[in-house]
Amino acid sequence: ARGYMMKKGRLIFNTGMLVVIFILFHTSILKADHNQYLFEKANKLYQEEKFEEAVGTYEEILQNGYESWELYYNVGNAYYRIRKLGKAILYYERAYKLNPKNEDVIFNLQLANTRTVDNIPIPPFTKFMTDLKYFLNITTLMWLMLSFYFMLTILIVLKIFIRRRGVQRLLKVIIIPVVILLIISSVWFVVRVHENSTVRFAILLIDKVDVLGAPSEDGTMLFSLHEGVKFKVEEYSGNWAKIRMANGNVGWVKKDVFEVI
Repeated sequence: ARGYMMKKGRLIFNTGMLVVIFILFHTSILKADHNQYLFEKANKLYQEEKFEEAVGTYEEILQNGYESWELYYNVGNAYYRIRKLGKAILYYERAYKLNPKNEDVIFNLQLANTRTVDNIPIPPFTKFMTDLKYFLNITTLMWLMLSFYFMLTILIVLKIFIRRRGVQRLLKVIIIPVVILLIISSVWFVVRVHENSTVRFAILLIDKVDVLGAPSEDGTMLFSLHEGVKFKVEEYSGNWAKIRMANGNVGWVKKDVFEVI
């Protein structure tokens, strides 16, 4: 009787788990279908030049927790058409972060940036290093690093088991550049992952803000910034955030005037 009850209990548990898995799977499919419906609806509204409604529908998809570079790009386009430059640049930057090689994203981001008031000069070396760092996305870097790792593993195995002198010399020549490439790709990947988790860039969303020398209304006004400008958020202090510009200028602004990319 005890064995029968245990079997019955396992059967009930397994059946319950299958039901839960089925419900979750079914829910995820319905959610994906709903997001696709909303995406097509928003695109249609955009084509009909109902840009405010398109923004609302795109934002509904974002609230569902879905993201893609195409969605961010379309949201940016809709905001650009209703003249909300800060929001447009914010979403173009998010699209660029996911797909840094897409020509449409790059063009529209550059176009939107030409409309900003602030022209923050970026040192040429800094710009070169930034472009190099973002040349590949994190997923591509991960696969590149893993490819070199497996390649090195195979080469080491061959070196252990194939003792012929000619093959040994060839493997030694090949292993050195593979090790170098593995180190470079690993460091590149770690830098990007670290930056994604610790470094925060943001876009100013209001028309104008005065950057102060301290996190206080009484702080000395250092300089002013305008909608759409990009900066790095270094730290928070209450309702204030310390920001750093591309040219090195530092100051404090209220944290509700910007949104992190």
